[in-house]
Amino acid sequence: MVSQILVTESDYCMDKGYFMEAMKKTDPVFLILVLAALITGCTSTPKTAVPNPNVPDFVLNPPVQEDHIFGIGSAKLPSVNQALITAEERARQSLVFQLYANVQAMITDYTRSMSMEHAPASQEFAETIGRQVTHMTLSAAVPVRRQKTPDGTFWVLIAYSKADAAHILAGIIEHEAARYGEFKALDALKMMDQQLMRSRTKPEVVNQ
Repeated sequence: MVSQILVTESDYCMDKGYFMEAMKKTDPVFLILVLAALITGCTSTPKTAVPNPNVPDFVLNPPVQEDHIFGIGSAKLPSVNQALITAEERARQSLVFQLYANVQAMITDYTRSMSMEHAPASQEFAETIGRQVTHMTLSAAVPVRRQKTPDGTFWVLIAYSKADAAHILAGIIEHEAARYGEFKALDALKMMDQQLMRSRTKPEVVNQ
């Protein structure tokens, strides 16, 4: 094995000497061109991703505000008016999904603090509130952006005041809490307001 390595290194030295001698005889202009090509290949900049023209900027980077939450909906229909109406309805549904998640988080925090997280009444209470939240229409939500992309899809971004959301959700919670002794001491408005203010969830796009 050692002798084999020595022979290999000797051959390499001979080849290297031959290579150096050949380089001396090569046209200098040719060498410069080869070196320039190598340098260019090593320093070429990577390709940047091309933005999708069929996805609005407010979908890729949804706005985040302390006092509002946002919903995004889209629709692609033959009728422009129907597409806009449908996209707006879906944007409101996007808001509902966020409110539902925040209500469930608030109720979970409360039941844990009262050491009744796994009580049957708490699970029933959360399910009852959840069903009512999913049927909210949120008529006070305001469209702030409408956009049609090249593929014919209409997109709508709507905003909803966190203060308004807290009042409506607190009303639903307090109405149901009257039926459950465990939740009569629940300060729904305060807890719901705190939950929404610390929430920074990005809106889920609803497209169907």
